[in-house]
Amino acid sequence: MLHDPGIRLLTITGPAGVGKSALANAVLATTVPYAADGIIRADLASTGSRTIAWRQVAAALGIGGDAAALALPELVGSEIGDRELLLVLDNCDLVAPLLSTDIAALLRGCPALRVLLTSRISLEVYAEHLFPVAPFPVGSGGQTPYSSVAVQLFIDRVRAHYRSDVLHGGELHHIAEICELLDGVPLAIEVTARAVGTLSPRALLEQLRRGAHPYNSRLLDVPTRHQSVPGALSWGDQALSAEERALLQRLAVCETSIDLPTAQRLGNLSLMQAARRLDSLVHKSLLVSAKREGGEPEFRMLTATRNYYRKRLAQDPEEQAEARNRHADHYAKFAVAAERGLRIAEERAHWLALAQTRLADIRTAIRRLQAKGEHATAVRTLLALEEAWVVHNELRESAGILSRSVTALEAADVRDARDAALLADALETAGRWAMAGEESQYARALLTRAAELYRGTGDPGGRARVATLQGELLRRAGDAEAAQRQAEFAVAELDAIGDVRNAATARRLLSLVRAASGKPDAEAPLVRALEELRALEEPYARAVALIHLARVRLATGRSAEAYTTVREAMEILTRYVGGPADVVLALETAARSAPSGGGTERAHVLRLLGLAKALREQHELPPSVDGAALRSLADQLREATGDAADGDSGRTATAVDTPTLYSALATALSAPVPKPVAGPGTDARLAGLTPRQHQIAELVAEGMTNRQIARSLELSEWTVVNHLRQVMNKLECPSRVHVTRIVQQTAAG
Repeated sequence: MLHDPGIRLLTITGPAGVGKSALANAVLATTVPYAADGIIRADLASTGSRTIAWRQVAAALGIGGDAAALALPELVGSEIGDRELLLVLDNCDLVAPLLSTDIAALLRGCPALRVLLTSRISLEVYAEHLFPVAPFPVGSGGQTPYSSVAVQLFIDRVRAHYRSDVLHGGELHHIAEICELLDGVPLAIEVTARAVGTLSPRALLEQLRRGAHPYNSRLLDVPTRHQSVPGALSWGDQALSAEERALLQRLAVCETSIDLPTAQRLGNLSLMQAARRLDSLVHKSLLVSAKREGGEPEFRMLTATRNYYRKRLAQDPEEQAEARNRHADHYAKFAVAAERGLRIAEERAHWLALAQTRLADIRTAIRRLQAKGEHATAVRTLLALEEAWVVHNELRESAGILSRSVTALEAADVRDARDAALLADALETAGRWAMAGEESQYARALLTRAAELYRGTGDPGGRARVATLQGELLRRAGDAEAAQRQAEFAVAELDAIGDVRNAATARRLLSLVRAASGKPDAEAPLVRALEELRALEEPYARAVALIHLARVRLATGRSAEAYTTVREAMEILTRYVGGPADVVLALETAARSAPSGGGTERAHVLRLLGLAKALREQHELPPSVDGAALRSLADQLREATGDAADGDSGRTATAVDTPTLYSALATALSAPVPKPVAGPGTDARLAGLTPRQHQIAELVAEGMTNRQIARSLELSEWTVVNHLRQVMNKLECPSRVHVTRIVQQTAAG
């Protein structure tokens, strides 16, 4: 950029410790054809006023110090005149705003002059071009951790003083984590590396994780501000206004990204005040951009900056308490907004992604609420984000946090009806989460207490939801009869109050129990649930119901239909974000129901099994209930593959790289959709019927009336009439008799 004649004012800018001065010195160490008459350097680090700054510049030009302060910029301009000079002003952080108009005037009066500055703060003049310097990239980026520039800098500084044996894998891994914790800031890496000697990289990493920073430069010829990042921040802090400093200290309680509403609430500011102060902190390199696709602008504080201003905040306990309380309130409100957004299909992915980026802050806020004794708000915040905890596989830690508030609420001798209802909801949720973690006995105890509270508060919906969960526990324990009674009770209660979403869950249990008992109408409850969920526009709930419908069809020997059904579920999950447990169950169901006659088909099924296994391990999911069947299937396929001559069959892909949920679903859906094969006596028109229409056609063939069909399938008689009309149109049948004949001929064929 310095070679470009159109750039006469260049400011190297960036956060504290990022290496602005070092970069400028490295550039100036090379030949500078753009400064034929020389380079003039002035270090303005120790200047705190406009007058002293210009005296430093004048001294660098050889101008005497007896000139009047107001005339100094003019004298400097006169001295430079038409000379082709490069004026380098280093460490301008404290005086940049004071010099802006003077430098602009200097450039106008000296046509061959070019100016290079280093400063966290830009001059904000028209001629200025910015060269932002970012920290070193951290993370592997697909390469080995020790290949990064950040890790190499750390190793170089360690070798220079103490050790040359840090190149083995364990220590390199710790060093890579240290560099990531330090955000790749060169100064932080250099001074931290110098702590290695009495401390190993592993011990140093543990101290950094606890918030301690055991690093100090031992270099005697280095200014205090360059001996540590806190030293650099302390020096630059003088350039902040009291209002900017107050907001920065409050924002330091945040663990993740900061957006405008966060700054507004934590700072107790109007929207425009928050926008102006955020903009100022970004221009002073104290906040950096945190890009998030498809959302509003966000910013983050580098770890060293956050730690420095947290310590400043801690010096005022009252201000610290206010900041933490506002932070907790902000994220309690965030949870309410997220709960609404998660119920809207088009917004669900956005809120799930946003919740994932805010997990650390949400947990910090909940723990703050708990510390203040506000357990009711803590529980509401946790429960509002349940879907995010499920999808992001965060139930285990969230369950531990919830348990603390449940214990506190139970100990409070709840008497108010609203508090009792909240405690019942908390116990029900804790029981559901315990079931997800395979803690059946603990779940049973929690659900029993929830049921008692729901009875006391007269909440039929709550009793029915708990009955569904208790029925699932009974099903897992092998008591199908008791599980069915619980499911039937729950369905009746939830239908009565119009709770479609939870009624679908109860119907899912009913179908699974009926399938285990070999009943021919096993899928009827789930088919109805799917129709109601479609009307409710609940695509994620529909996907889960489809997975279980596929399992029911698999249990009743209808593998081809099961495979088609689970593919539909996986297609929905790719669009609406599925949780790990749901995706793995879908993959395993697809593997068990997919055609596996040819070598390519066998290889695909083995690939699905490998993906499911890898995801179970990656997300620490409990063993599959179908574990024995899955192992048997894998053994059979490997045996068949080993005997096959098909070259593709040898690529069984049992060793699977760590997949993402989306990539696993995409792989599963990459196989061609199997076409229905018509048998000798099969009428091709039957292939065009929906699953519900198939059911009704078969029941018509059994001689059932519309009323009997409605009762069997739990539908209204009018719905049955409409379905039958569509069946007759598709089969081109003028009467029920013709429908019966086609179905019976197919069965006989």
